Amino acid sequence: MTATNHAVTGALVATAINRPILALPAALLSHFVIDGLPHWDYYKFAPTPAKKRAAATADLSIAGILIIIFILTVNAPAWLLIFGAGLGVLPDTMWLPFILRGTESVRGNPKSPINVIRKYHILIQWAETPKLTGLLAEIAWLFITIFLLYQVNS
Repeated sequence: MTATNHAVTGALVATAINRPILALPAALLSHFVIDGLPHWDYYKFAPTPAKKRAAATADLSIAGILIIIFILTVNAPAWLLIFGAGLGVLPDTMWLPFILRGTESVRGNPKSPINVIRKYHILIQWAETPKLTGLLAEIAWLFITIFLLYQVNS
């Protein structure tokens, strides 16, 4: 999923639960749940490290703008929206070496905890595609989660 969808889903989960001790870990776990759904892979669509960085920058910018809009319009604590969104996106920071330099993300000891998580993270991306169907799934997910975010917090 895109960072935008991870952020909106994390914000939705956190505000729907509204008990920080449960909400914040659930927002983090939401990342792995929705990565198991069919989704778009713009990193395959952007073949060079520069294009990957540009795509990631655009994605994170859209996510940030949406979170600011939610802070201003959703009846939920701003800090919960921010932390929920941040935790929803957090697992994708493990791909930074790939995004920034085009280098492989899983390096070193394959049994280290971070590499075990990376391998799991790769494994659950079974339906990741650069095709139009993946993009349509991303757009549909975004509209559904935004709708639910406003419904839950009305």
